[in-house]
Amino acid sequence: MEAMNNKGFKDMKAQLEQRLIELRKEYESGQKILEEIELKIAELENRKTSLRETLLRISGAIDLLEEVLGKSADVSGQENKVMSRTAAGNVEVPNVVGKPFDKARKNLEESGLTAGEIIEQKGVLPIGIMMGEVIRQDPKPGTKLPPGSAVKLVIAVKGKFIPPVDKRSICDSFSDRN
Repeated sequence: MEAMNNKGFKDMKAQLEQRLIELRKEYESGQKILEEIELKIAELENRKTSLRETLLRISGAIDLLEEVLGKSADVSGQENKVMSRTAAGNVEVPNVVGKPFDKARKNLEESGLTAGEIIEQKGVLPIGIMMGEVIRQDPKPGTKLPPGSAVKLVIAVKGKFIPPVDKRSICDSFSDRN
């Protein structure tokens, strides 16, 4: 009887050792996958940051050209406003990030929307954003809304340029998730 118990114990020990080996392999595999995902996320954050900076430069160039062209830009803006309406009567939310608050509000009104909740964000500003400019908007540009809908705006009220920061995205510094 004791020999049978001893054999059963050895079998169970062998099974547990086998399971331990399997779990260690699974753990190592999971760690490798996690590292790959983290690298991909970092790459996407870098691309996102680069794209956001490019869009800010383009937005600045658009503002400059609109000022230079004067009234002719207003006429084309009216055409864009009409074209942004969809068949269902909804309007497309324009991109007002990087624009001074008054200009952002005017762009929203020209699109048939209103400036809704205004949040003042104090502190460090992203590169290219000056005091009084829109840092973030909700809903995002391109969203279709019924005319008269409100768009929440986050306005920069004080800050300095951001120095390069380790691997964090500049956008993370201004995320509501923090």
